[in-house]
Amino acid sequence: MQDNFSIRNWKNTVLHEDAFKEGIGELDVYGYQTQHFDICPGAQTLFKDILRGEFTDGVPSAKEEDKVVELAKLHDTLFALEKIALKNQGDAKAVLSKVIETASDIYELGTEIGLDQNSDLRYIQGHVEKVNDAARGTDLSEEDNIELEIPGETPTVDKTVQAKASKQDKIIKDYQRLKDLMQTELDMYKSFESPENKELAKNRLKKLTPEFQAAKKAYEKLKGVKI
Repeated sequence: MQDNFSIRNWKNTVLHEDAFKEGIGELDVYGYQTQHFDICPGAQTLFKDILRGEFTDGVPSAKEEDKVVELAKLHDTLFALEKIALKNQGDAKAVLSKVIETASDIYELGTEIGLDQNSDLRYIQGHVEKVNDAARGTDLSEEDNIELEIPGETPTVDKTVQAKASKQDKIIKDYQRLKDLMQTELDMYKSFESPENKELAKNRLKKLTPEFQAAKKAYEKLKGVKI
């Protein structure tokens, strides 16, 4: 953790102790009452630690407090969008771009105040992936069905065919999931302004690439294959 952002000192332990009681999902962040932190224990823990002053010493200025409040509001926006997305696939598709934008804003502001994307904010990517998965849905896309059309006679449906079809279905879903995730990471990379955040996003893309390439290779083997 960078030591460039002063967090409220020991007084916060008293001022915000009600927000730290076990079982309470929402927090009072310098006067801002969160609304959707109930779905993310990671965010609860982070903001509790911030308010307790466990990262740095000193009393934050009004401007610094405003940044923490803004970060909390961005989290609320992300979590609210996730709740909408999980209702149905159509809603998930509608909010996905806003989810990516909000996550990027969280990373940008978090980096500015000294939070690390890969540790302090590691839970954010999981929420983006949930919305991404909800937007993708579980059914095969029309494109996949067309690419896997089998020329000639329709094969007899038996247990062997069903087993092979199930295996194909898993390969297709894995490929589609990773392809969408790669696109999401790319969109986040494009949305970042700071070189530091762009580099972090690029590293996530690099880490994800081998798994995506393996899934793509398995997927491409299915094209034109009879079952």
